[in-house]
Amino acid sequence: MADVGAEAAERTTTELRAQTPPETDPSQKISGSIARPAVTGSRKLRVYPNGVVGIGRTLHSVTKRMGGRVVIAAWDLDGVVFANTEGEILAEYFWPPEGTTYVGMSRARTHFRR
Repeated sequence: MADVGAEAAERTTTELRAQTPPETDPSQKISGSIARPAVTGSRKLRVYPNGVVGIGRTLHSVTKRMGGRVVIAAWDLDGVVFANTEGEILAEYFWPPEGTTYVGMSRARTHFRR
């Protein structure tokens, strides 16, 4: 059973690397939120100092230790996955109910453990 989870994590990590285009312009500002995300997609985000990033009207925690760093967010109809730029998954969330403004790590379906 553990192998299935490892295979899914590897597939997701590989997909994140493949979907996220490399930065072409170093002067391009990377924001910490996406105001109106498409139904599916991926994007680089800069984690706010308090350890969150915003997708739509909801803030998602990716740990305070990631504050100021760039992460990759990939989302679809099921939820959203956050990974560091090396492809390690930091947190994975189901979409919260409409009107939810904050989702903490305790609500993550998976998260990075060190």
